[in-house]
Amino acid sequence: MSNLKAFLIMMLLLPMSLSYAEPATPGAILTFYVTDSNLSTDHRAVMKISTSGLVDFTINGVPISGPGEMVETGIDTGVFQLELTLPDSVNGKPLQSGDVVVMTYHQRADYSGNPTDVTQSAVLSSAPSSPVQSSSPNVRIGQYFKLDIYAPNYNLDSQTPDDIPLSMIEVHMGGAQTTLSDSAFQANPYTMRETGPDTSTFEVNVKIPKSIAGFPVEMGSTLEFRFNDPSMPSSVFVTVGGGSYRTPYNSGSGGVPNSSSGSGTSYNYGSGGTQRLAPSTLIFYATNSIGTNVNYVNSTLLSSLQAPICDPISGSFFMMGTTTVTCAAKDQNGNSVIKTFVVTVLADKSHIPSWTKKTVGFWCAGEISDSQLSSSMKYLALNGVLSVQGDSVVPTPDKTTLCLWAGGRASDQDVISSLYLLSR
Repeated sequence: MSNLKAFLIMMLLLPMSLSYAEPATPGAILTFYVTDSNLSTDHRAVMKISTSGLVDFTINGVPISGPGEMVETGIDTGVFQLELTLPDSVNGKPLQSGDVVVMTYHQRADYSGNPTDVTQSAVLSSAPSSPVQSSSPNVRIGQYFKLDIYAPNYNLDSQTPDDIPLSMIEVHMGGAQTTLSDSAFQANPYTMRETGPDTSTFEVNVKIPKSIAGFPVEMGSTLEFRFNDPSMPSSVFVTVGGGSYRTPYNSGSGGVPNSSSGSGTSYNYGSGGTQRLAPSTLIFYATNSIGTNVNYVNSTLLSSLQAPICDPISGSFFMMGTTTVTCAAKDQNGNSVIKTFVVTVLADKSHIPSWTKKTVGFWCAGEISDSQLSSSMKYLALNGVLSVQGDSVVPTPDKTTLCLWAGGRASDQDVISSLYLLSR
């Protein structure tokens, strides 16, 4: 058994070349992995290693700039992730299908103690990396964005554009689920419309609503748009943010397939490309000037990850201001990923989301019980969504005032003490 183990380790450390297709899109991000346990010297944290002198990148043999660091995929895994942003061109020539990207890792010592080079390669392709794509991975509430689906199976007529029903696009947000046929998305047009005769690409403009299936859409929420076709299931994730963002392709050229003379489909991309976005932000409120314990484990930002290992850990004390959280995990396809987001702690003695009035209104109407209301308020307080200070001397919540508040006939200040009791 020991000989077999030694053989497997040796095979992992031998130079290798992996080939897979990636979009020939300027600005697209390609992911590579380096396996070397010798780099993992801190066995209690996710490590970040400078790539200087260790990693080189080329396209068709021409050296290009690469990432400045690589990040360990988990604590003491010895596997490091690198993300390469494709340039606009190489030696003045635009990227095209068939270009080969090579990552070379200059390993200082292999299993035998000798220096060696380990390579991985990616072949660029004009076909989209995923059948489902969005015009931006970060969209604000109330803002429109474009959803594209590359679906040759639905290109039934080469003379006129075809359609895909909106009901075939499922939308998931945590446990909430609906489809694009929900009027809340204000889809335009009313269907996934092919971009032209015989393009095989379908698109629709949709609006991020304030709520999905009765659940409020909050900053940091992750929406999954899933193409419900058994023959080609695919999905794209969009994060709800409040800051600026960049679209993954130039709107002038469309970034979608166009019909070409001859067989097949050509893809024309602008110079924008997929850009690295600022990390998503979760906002919590502290009732002092120092900070607060932050529980982000139930955030929808982590809903697509399996067994994430994060630093700082959820539930720990976060100082006032901003703190970047880094999580190593597996995605839904079993791939190792690195997820980062920002936790911002603000000083605010009272933060009451306006949509909590709806929950209290259900209670006033007898649609939910006292215990259900209290559980909801405690959950919001525990996760930093609701932050109130009150007087615990008051024995019970004032239902009359709460119901007036839910109907817009009382101020937030009038119900702080009651909400404080419900959230304890």
